[in-house]
Amino acid sequence: MAAIQGGAGAAETSSPGPWKLFLRAIEHSFSGWARYRQPVAALALLAIGFFAARFTRAPQAAPAALVSPSDQVFASVRSVQPDSSGGVQIAFDETRRHVISGRMDDQNIQRLLLTAAREDNPAVRVESVDLLKDHSGSSEVRDALLNAVAHDPNDGVRLKAVEGLKPLAGDPQVRKVLAQVLLADTNSAVRMQVVDLLVEHRDDAIVGVLQNLMQKENNSYVRLKSEQALKEMNASVGTF
Repeated sequence: MAAIQGGAGAAETSSPGPWKLFLRAIEHSFSGWARYRQPVAALALLAIGFFAARFTRAPQAAPAALVSPSDQVFASVRSVQPDSSGGVQIAFDETRRHVISGRMDDQNIQRLLLTAAREDNPAVRVESVDLLKDHSGSSEVRDALLNAVAHDPNDGVRLKAVEGLKPLAGDPQVRKVLAQVLLADTNSAVRMQVVDLLVEHRDDAIVGVLQNLMQKENNSYVRLKSEQALKEMNASVGTF
């Protein structure tokens, strides 16, 4: 307009560069997105919260792999409590099985065998007493054998204990326990072995025991052994 009116010459205009053209295109493309900023921001916050929750809870599942069922680990559950997040809290005691091997003169081996001789499992008690019976020279082993022959409910355990006490048949404490077993044990095989040990080392203390036994014993072998021992000790078969 200035050139037409005779005024100053038209201002020279330079064409915009590629970078300016790109920025103008971006500005034009997003010029109508201003009204969507709040909904888009809300969706972004929801997405961030969802993924954050998933990734923060994931490590809590790791302990489950640590207590997976195993032949060597045993768990006793003590309490189960649900929590507010939909999970569950479990309290348990864990027992791990160990295997130890060694010689019978090893103190740890003997200690475990003495413990095994009092276990609830009769098969474990039989095997333990069978191993201990050849080491009755130890006072702890002798006491375990005496306890087994007098109180163990399993006939096999008591028989093994009597075998282990044979080298100690002359000991006064051992003879006292064996005399009680002879009068009280319900298994004839146990009584037969016990009477053999008692009459092998004869003393005046067993006379009354054998006389009392003759009044109620129904096993012919035990009766015969007792009668022979009483006759050899010049004692009467019956009590008066």
